[in-house]
Amino acid sequence: MAINAKFQSKSDVEVYIGTEITMGTATLHNTSGAFKLLPVVDYSISDIQAPLGVAPQRAGSFGQQESGARHDRTQQMFEISLTMHGTAGVIDRMCLALFGDGDGNNDLLGSMPTVTKYEHSQSNIVPVTLLFKNGGTNSNDLHYLSAMCTSLEMSYGLGADGGALSCTATFVTGYLPVQSTFGTLTSPTTGAGVVLNINDMDIQSLGGQDILINDFSLNISRSVTRISYQASTFAPYGYSIGMYEVTGTVGCKRDANSNTIATNTGAGIALNVGKASTFEVTCPDVMIESLGTETADEGWKHSFGYRAFYADASDTASIVKIETA
Repeated sequence: MAINAKFQSKSDVEVYIGTEITMGTATLHNTSGAFKLLPVVDYSISDIQAPLGVAPQRAGSFGQQESGARHDRTQQMFEISLTMHGTAGVIDRMCLALFGDGDGNNDLLGSMPTVTKYEHSQSNIVPVTLLFKNGGTNSNDLHYLSAMCTSLEMSYGLGADGGALSCTATFVTGYLPVQSTFGTLTSPTTGAGVVLNINDMDIQSLGGQDILINDFSLNISRSVTRISYQASTFAPYGYSIGMYEVTGTVGCKRDANSNTIATNTGAGIALNVGKASTFEVTCPDVMIESLGTETADEGWKHSFGYRAFYADASDTASIVKIETA
């Protein structure tokens, strides 16, 4: 058999996210406006592979028998990571996938998410279809159905990528990747737009102190676990989800203001960073997890690692709000 002359390149692939109606069924290509084109700059995908289990070695034997090995298709989970330009459209759509609020207010509350049950063949608009046009190995497409967002990281810094905001979202699915000709999409929308930039930042406050920020990151994550398997297809019966963890870093000039920020009192402090009416991150209640000092030639710097919480007085209190409008 001759070597296949076809090849694939990242620049030839477009990535879309589609809103599903029923878990276990991919978004239909001809549903108007159901897909959004993402301004992806990098990504990683998973091909079909299952964990390999191997039986214990038999006493007196120094090899491994083939019959003692088996691929465990009941545990398959496929991970997809998307790194995108940080635009309002991207942030809103990823927040919607991760915690169910993507209206530009993007407020993660202590009581979220509102949808906690994910069952195969049941109506559910939270799981998404991730479509890689031209991502198949035979001049076709690649898609992942009923993918769940497990994390979203946003970061930017002076001197890095021109100060542009980067958004990295990670998804997992228990359903097999599908290579096929997906069809022409009907009226897809776009997540492209103005790329947010740290050089436009005009809100720089931590613990009530005005600080000069050099870099900032925010990470929201949760676990997603598959539930059992269906005998014929090994598809999951559903997913269970874990709690949200909100962490990040703030790097700033080291001075009297940054030195006043509470780091060991056991009490929450406020974090407010960004640009008003464009990209503003507000955490009413954070605690500092780590503090580092960099004695750089261009000036000493503080680096704060933080974790966000919601106030005990109400489960509906905000953990983090990411306003894009």
